[in-house]
Amino acid sequence: MNQPSVIKGLLGSLDLRVLTVQRTVAGSWWNFERVVSPFSRLWLILDGRATVKHHGRTFELRRGALHLVPAFTLHDCRCARRFDHFHLHFLSRVPTGIDLFSLLDCDWQVSPPLEFPKLLRRLEMIYPDRRLSCFDPEHAEYPRLPASLEQVENDTLPAKWLEAQGILRLLLAPFLTSARRHEEGAHAQVTRRFLAVQEFIHQHMSESITLADLARVAGLHPTYFSDRFLQLVGMRPLEYLMRRRMERAQYLLLASGAPVKKIAYEVGLRDPAYFTRAFTKYCSHSPSAYRAAHGL
Repeated sequence: MNQPSVIKGLLGSLDLRVLTVQRTVAGSWWNFERVVSPFSRLWLILDGRATVKHHGRTFELRRGALHLVPAFTLHDCRCARRFDHFHLHFLSRVPTGIDLFSLLDCDWQVSPPLEFPKLLRRLEMIYPDRRLSCFDPEHAEYPRLPASLEQVENDTLPAKWLEAQGILRLLLAPFLTSARRHEEGAHAQVTRRFLAVQEFIHQHMSESITLADLARVAGLHPTYFSDRFLQLVGMRPLEYLMRRRMERAQYLLLASGAPVKKIAYEVGLRDPAYFTRAFTKYCSHSPSAYRAAHGL
């Protein structure tokens, strides 16, 4: 299947959700290092200057630039003086629960059409309550999320929801011009080589899953499946499963006020102490510290 067909297939059933949207004039306090979040960021620069570093590059954020930082992307942000911009935080998930831009490579900074500021102003009008409540430099960029992002779209009127979906798709379209299937990323490799396994993990995340379960879905002997998975993806199946669990846990820690014990259960780990150790190893913070770092 050619590249355009693959990408169009992903877009057909895309789950898009606006988390926050607003215009902000930042100053020299806009300095954050090693930021990783379970949602994507889109910045439209109106005036001033800043930099962001990710994917091994440093990008200059100047007037007229539209910049995308995908979910789960480690990045550093810096502003020396003044930075006037719209910022949009959003989810873009395919049916298996993976973020769209984890499956694609593209140009992360583009020159957008002139009407894009109007589109973002309209999103502000549709979602007037989705604004950051704090810009304390001691906290992460995104200190607060709605209490239940899984259900928040249900409260939006159908006409406004549909309009917002159209606007968000228009905002993302310039990046898809250069999009190509990610050849190296673990999520892309699993989706391409073991789609049924990816779907099984997504559907049974809250359950106990063994190597034998995954091998059975793939129709292979467990040992051969594990070796083949390692060869194609670069990690063992159970290591990948834990990565998926921890990414889901990051999202739930920010998107809900559920106790850590409940979140551990929801990602299939019945021992809260083991969950805390695994999360700390993966994210370099305990679950509670991860929440506190995001102002929750």
